[in-house]
Amino acid sequence: MMPKNEQAVSPVVGVMLMLVVTIIIAALVSAFSGGAVSGNEKAPQAMIQATYSQTYGMIISHSGGEAIPVASTKVIVKPSRAFGEDASRYSWSVNKSRIFANTSQTWATSRAFVAGDTVSISAANLSYVQQRPDLITSDANDPLLGFANPNNLGLSFELQFQDSSGKTIGQSIVTISR
Repeated sequence: MMPKNEQAVSPVVGVMLMLVVTIIIAALVSAFSGGAVSGNEKAPQAMIQATYSQTYGMIISHSGGEAIPVASTKVIVKPSRAFGEDASRYSWSVNKSRIFANTSQTWATSRAFVAGDTVSISAANLSYVQQRPDLITSDANDPLLGFANPNNLGLSFELQFQDSSGKTIGQSIVTISR
């Protein structure tokens, strides 16, 4: 009977295990680094508060969170279901040239909206909150959906800040007051 030579088995098994572990580590590193480079940037997150008065206008405050880049941000308003069953399918993009950081500087010329900042839309410019895409008319006084319509006092709408890809940065539920 020939003696068995099992001395070479142990090193071969060890090399195979090291190779498997190396491949698993390489796969994990590749997965994590590939996800980081893919360009899926996370939108900044911010706390937004707003009030809407048919008499005085809208005040929007950045209450905390990350700075919001103004140039690439859309301000969207959406009526709540209180306006009617179909109301939730409507939305308007607010004309940023009618939002003012102070009495002389439009928000559209600002670089960023940071925590502690407040901007406003005067009562005279509230029609630009519900501006139609044709830029000539407004839905602000619409009997059903108009935020400026006195019959809609006490109803609410959602104010959203969205990045250029449509991701929500911050939002606020706004109640229409006198």
